[in-house]
Amino acid sequence: MGGVVVGGFGVVIILVVSYDFLRTAVSLSGTGFISRTIADGLWRLGSSAAATLERRRGISIRGLLGPSILFAVAATWVLLHLVGYVLIFRSGPSLWHPDTGAPATMVETIAFAGSTLSTLGASTVTATSGGWDVITMIVALNGMIVLTLSVSFLLSIVQTTNNARTFASRFRFLQSATPDSAVAERIESLGPDLLGVVVMLTASPLPRFFVPGDPVMDFPSAVADLCDLARRGTLSPSSEIVSSLRLLGRHLGKPSDGDDLERARAWAERHTIVRVPS
Repeated sequence: MGGVVVGGFGVVIILVVSYDFLRTAVSLSGTGFISRTIADGLWRLGSSAAATLERRRGISIRGLLGPSILFAVAATWVLLHLVGYVLIFRSGPSLWHPDTGAPATMVETIAFAGSTLSTLGASTVTATSGGWDVITMIVALNGMIVLTLSVSFLLSIVQTTNNARTFASRFRFLQSATPDSAVAERIESLGPDLLGVVVMLTASPLPRFFVPGDPVMDFPSAVADLCDLARRGTLSPSSEIVSSLRLLGRHLGKPSDGDDLERARAWAERHTIVRVPS
């Protein structure tokens, strides 16, 4: 009975983490609960630490926040998969030393599950029966899927981050180099670019944690300034760029922040680290 409970618990862990992984990496509809909790928690801690270090020591760790959060999320996926499969293998006489007939120890079970999940397949123990061989095959397939989709997921985050920084840079250039009489028209011409970035962020919000060292490329601060321009009436309410801001607020903001434009402004503030004047 104890083995069934342990194995069942392992299956539950695998199902939960698989859902979170697929929701975050594949669904194009945001992040799963586990990933969102880890990312938001680390962002609050990391952004506070970054601001404190810059203010007191003049040391910037902005560039480390995004990669660190992404690594933590990916490591959690791998670790929970490993824990789940270890529990499944420990639920019965699954692994043994074929030469001696001795059952695998906990350490050997962890090593076997890890090597199988990583698709390396190197271990000093082996499955005791055909049924456990099938489970081993499932573990290897699961690992291959996670590794393959993780690479695609990483590439999409890099692309979204680059597009967001490109948009922010173009906006800052137009803002500084365009005469006041034409600034609204020129900025509104960036509507398609902003819409593309917003759609990519709704599919995968994790690029919001990648903070550039150069403020010119800071996308959240650009969004905040655009929301201010829209509130002052500088930008046409029917323009594509204002519609994109509202779309961002509707999908990424919090309902308690107000209307869609206010949500977008609040989202930008939450993802902006105040810079120390140089």
